[in-house]
Amino acid sequence: EEYAWRGAVAAVVLLLDVALTMGIVAKVPYTEIDWVAYMQEVGGVISGERDYSLLKGNTGPLVYPAGFVWFYAGLHWICEDGRDVALAQMIFAGIYLLNQGLVLALYKKAGLSPAWALPLLMLSKRVHSIFVLRMFNDSVAMLLLHAAMLLFTSRKWTLGCVIYSLAVSVKMNILLFAPSLLFLLLCAKGLSGAVQRIALCA
Repeated sequence: EEYAWRGAVAAVVLLLDVALTMGIVAKVPYTEIDWVAYMQEVGGVISGERDYSLLKGNTGPLVYPAGFVWFYAGLHWICEDGRDVALAQMIFAGIYLLNQGLVLALYKKAGLSPAWALPLLMLSKRVHSIFVLRMFNDSVAMLLLHAAMLLFTSRKWTLGCVIYSLAVSVKMNILLFAPSLLFLLLCAKGLSGAVQRIALCA
């Protein structure tokens, strides 16, 4: 019964968060911190430059791996060379809501928190800011990480490792989760299976 309630509460929380997020995008001013720099950095790649040492923006050199480059290069094209910030915010609102859905699914599957605690997940000012007001690459990296975690909870280790590797390709701080993943792989698949999946991540 608690599991069923948790699922219903999660669905309501996600619907409420849709309204809250759309309100934030509409009413709270966009915060320029890294968006312009991101567009400048990937603009170099789009122009044909492949030497990482020559790729830079107004905040300094490009320090993120290739997944970041190709994702934001796509946004560069979709958002008119990065000028259509409103469209970019809507895309990141979608990323935020997908991420929130994954997190709620993880909470539901874990079954460790009471249903009444789930609404707290939509009240973080900082998380909304990172995703929809600043459009940091942390947003994409965490979406992919949470997708990988959900796959791991279903024991889909190979596909989960592929998605985890994509998360690392967007921002390398996702490597901080690697020791825990190694432990889980060793427990679930043994040394040989763990080595095979680590090689896949590499």
